[in-house]
Amino acid sequence: MHKNNHEEPYSCIQCKGVWIQSEEIKKLTEYYQDGEGENSLAPKDHDGKTGVCPAGHGIMLRAGIDVDQPFYLERCTICGGIWFDKGELQQVLENRLVDNLEDFWSQSWQRKFRKEKSREEYIKLNREVLGEDLLELVLTLSAELKNHPERNRALALLKQEVLEGSL
Repeated sequence: MHKNNHEEPYSCIQCKGVWIQSEEIKKLTEYYQDGEGENSLAPKDHDGKTGVCPAGHGIMLRAGIDVDQPFYLERCTICGGIWFDKGELQQVLENRLVDNLEDFWSQSWQRKFRKEKSREEYIKLNREVLGEDLLELVLTLSAELKNHPERNRALALLKQEVLEGSL
């Protein structure tokens, strides 16, 4: 890793990743918003596991960032520094996530992230099995019934119709 002369984070010449101390992140965003930072994300195999804090504090914690091209950030629990693989800082900036970076490592955010990912996978699987048209009908019906005061009656009727036909 090396540090350039101007106020720029430590960077890795090989992988194009950057290490930024938490208090420096907002100061450095101008440098990357001016187009000097790496824009394209590193290959997925680069993001497969967490790393060790470049400042020598041990294994870092990962946080999934769910944007158009999902990726993981790694943060040191001791010094608060964050490792951005190639293109990740630019993605954080483009999606206006800089002010919320700390949230990504909270338990509630991680639970929400896992729940959303699980639902996405569930919907994807059902799209493949049921087909687009039937899935859309089911999702539309579920949205209509979600807050309906007689949803249990409607679900019972639906089940009856599906399993046994008309009465």
